[in-house]
Amino acid sequence: MQLMLCRFLTRTARPVTFGALCVVATLVPFGPQRADASMSVSVQDGASDSTKMVEDFLHYVLIAKPDLAEASGNALFDSGITDEQLANVVSENDLDDKVERALRRGRNMEGVGPMVMQFERSLEDGRLNLSRNQDRIGKSIQMLTGTMRAQMLAKRRLVEAGEYAVPQLLEVIKAGNNPELELACTNVLEEIKRFAVLPLCAAMGDLAPEIQVKVCRILSAIGWPTAIPYLLDLSQTKTASKEVRDAASLAFRRLGGTSTDTSAAFAALSRKFFDEEQSLVAYPSDPTNIVWSYENNAGLIGTSVPTEIYSQVMAMKTARMALDLEPSNRTALSLFVAADLRRENQLASGQVDPFAADARYSPQFFATASGVDIARSVLAMAIDKSDTALVRDAIEALGKTAGSGAMFNTGGRQPLLECLRYPDRRVQYDAALVLGSALPKRGFPGDGQVVQLLASAVRGGGSSYAVVIASSDENRNQIGGMLRDNGFTVLNGGETFYEVEPEIVKSSGVDLIVVDTQAKDAGKIVGQIRTNEMTSATPVVVVTDRANITSMNREFSSDNATGAWIAGTSPEAFRNATNNLIRRASGGLMTQADVMSYTRDALETLHTIAIEGNNIYKIRTAEAPLLEAMNSISGAMRMLVAKVVANVPTTNCQRALIDAALAADGSDKTQLLDYAAISAQKIGNQASQRQIDALGQLITDSAGSS
Repeated sequence: MQLMLCRFLTRTARPVTFGALCVVATLVPFGPQRADASMSVSVQDGASDSTKMVEDFLHYVLIAKPDLAEASGNALFDSGITDEQLANVVSENDLDDKVERALRRGRNMEGVGPMVMQFERSLEDGRLNLSRNQDRIGKSIQMLTGTMRAQMLAKRRLVEAGEYAVPQLLEVIKAGNNPELELACTNVLEEIKRFAVLPLCAAMGDLAPEIQVKVCRILSAIGWPTAIPYLLDLSQTKTASKEVRDAASLAFRRLGGTSTDTSAAFAALSRKFFDEEQSLVAYPSDPTNIVWSYENNAGLIGTSVPTEIYSQVMAMKTARMALDLEPSNRTALSLFVAADLRRENQLASGQVDPFAADARYSPQFFATASGVDIARSVLAMAIDKSDTALVRDAIEALGKTAGSGAMFNTGGRQPLLECLRYPDRRVQYDAALVLGSALPKRGFPGDGQVVQLLASAVRGGGSSYAVVIASSDENRNQIGGMLRDNGFTVLNGGETFYEVEPEIVKSSGVDLIVVDTQAKDAGKIVGQIRTNEMTSATPVVVVTDRANITSMNREFSSDNATGAWIAGTSPEAFRNATNNLIRRASGGLMTQADVMSYTRDALETLHTIAIEGNNIYKIRTAEAPLLEAMNSISGAMRMLVAKVVANVPTTNCQRALIDAALAADGSDKTQLLDYAAISAQKIGNQASQRQIDALGQLITDSAGSS
């Protein structure tokens, strides 16, 4: 009777919570049964009812009955089920495969798609919260010596917990007072596989010798190569016992280790972290990941860091270990500097880096102090990764450390010269400023580009260009409108990359590409963009839908310059998505302040080139853009342009100064006449007869002592 009433209540129109069912169970007379037995029946029935609702929802999705699936989903969430309870239902009823099939089918199913997404988010959150609950982990460990079913359930829970279960599992092994439980914990660590490696490696060096041997054996059984440098280090530790060194050496060889240089091994691991290999990140889709350390009294300690910077923090950590072993390891020092700079660039606004307070110096200071060779090495790494923000940081450090004689390598790769062709205008300007200020004594490949780029910066590089690749005119027009609202100049779009490529070439590159096409074609188009020299580092926004956003983010997770945006969301969301992507990829769009700064710096560098009479740089090639700037720029900046024009030894420049002086008033007229006089002193009088007559009349009409 009780069972029938509970089922009846859960199928009525009014939602009945699990707690309400328990209350009903205590109020309805059930004959001779005891009250606690009645409560047990009610709780079990409530759990089974949740299972029934989950199974109904999945069933209706799989047989493509969206109306019934929607109703089942509403009933499930209206019942008050928590994320953790939902995860428990799926896990303990072996519904994982069924859930995966239903989610895959239901994401794009009209009429039930949003409900499927809600179910997926709730399930994932529940799984996460359950698996990492330390009390639950502790109870699961104790269940490892229980019944067969308890052991199976405990193993599944602990494997789901991954690296979050390692501290407590390791403590059992350290205690060593329950051989049966210790063996079970060892087996679980081996089943956790790669997720257990970094925590165990962080602890291994400080454990008692007998525990070090056990950990070496566990790492050998797991077989994950991340442990190689740690095992090599332990095998070469002179203070370790022979048994420990032998166990570490055996595990090292079984994992495929061959090197005898521990510092180089840690530098190699640092490079993998710097390259952001996803296999080294335990939970790439989580907002944070754990950096592990070990203290003798506290055991394993995990520090959460934003996932965006996790790989760089670990690159710095392993590079520092390499440097501790061999301070002259320049590869390790380059990786440390590069990761330090990138970490600061990748840290999003509002995020906190828990390791920042440990830094004695800023990344920029350390990059400069490390010297010109390290700056060149960092620049080369940044170019190879198309990391525009890091490229700019490395150029800045190189500009502060390198004189004209140390600007280039004596042989081999010249990364600074590569920057003159890098697909970002600011990088080109930065490189030109550094090269222009150096005033080299010998020519080099691309030396003619320096003055041209500086002159281009003076003429005005403030416009931001974008292009849209979309399958329809309607989509191109809609996205183009939002881009124009955000201040972009939008070039003619097309359906493929090859259709828009001529526009990109004509405009000397773009600042943003938006790709709106079918999900299956997005990867191919982004690949074409990345293999083109002019767009290899250009930020790309891929337009997708809610059903494919996760797969798109996963596909482009290793490309910092590519991001996804969900079609149909607000223009503000689009603006935020594009701005965040451009900031992450290249440091953000050029602001008016940036434009003014580049103009001023370029003029100062051009002036230095002009007055020094450098034979490598041909200042005459700047004539046309400088004269154009004379007509388009006003105020104090125009006088800076005139100062440079006065030192360009051409007839056109002198005559332009005279015309500008004749048309000006007040102090501007006087200053421009002075600049015209400087030009005359350099190349003689080149004024036209018209100008000479006008100057004579000006003298006649003037009054005063000056």
